[in-house]
Amino acid sequence: MKSQVTLETIIMLVVLLVLAGVMITLILTTLKPPASPEKVLSKQEFLSQCENYCNDPEKTAEYCRLYWNGNDWNENKIPYETIPVGAYNWYACEDRVYCFLVKPCDRLGSGLDLLKRCKDILCGIYLDKYGDVNLATAHLLKDISFSNKCSFSSIPPEENWYDKIFKEGCQALTPNQGTISSTTSTIPQPPSPPEG
Repeated sequence: MKSQVTLETIIMLVVLLVLAGVMITLILTTLKPPASPEKVLSKQEFLSQCENYCNDPEKTAEYCRLYWNGNDWNENKIPYETIPVGAYNWYACEDRVYCFLVKPCDRLGSGLDLLKRCKDILCGIYLDKYGDVNLATAHLLKDISFSNKCSFSSIPPEENWYDKIFKEGCQALTPNQGTISSTTSTIPQPPSPPEG
């Protein structure tokens, strides 16, 4: 009888320990603080990442898409301004300072040519993927955009790189253009029929 009471006590303790473990796990997961926002890269880390993407042909599209994830590029404690950045003094919203605006990539060109090349690369990827100009344009404009806290309305038209290059969206590729990808390959054309 005494051994049966001891056995029941041991079983009861094991059950209580298991229940306590489950309760502690539930409490800890419920009280877990929300995920902290993405760490803002320092400008130096951002520029270094831009350079790495530029130098890696497999990461060309990432170079064109990457933007600094802060909101006060010029560090004047006024976030979301439209400010001139980079060697060409392109105007940019402080929440979307893209690599191609501040860290030129010589293998892709310079100035407006660099911006056009990035647009062509991204459009080529989306046209290949979706086969639809409207879908490709929607994805391009999602990649190259700004928050609603920033406006280019005060930027003179000749300085507005976004309207000049990206706003019109993607164009359908003609058969002789092939496709544009991050490695700039083209689709081979079918052979001409034999003359006869």
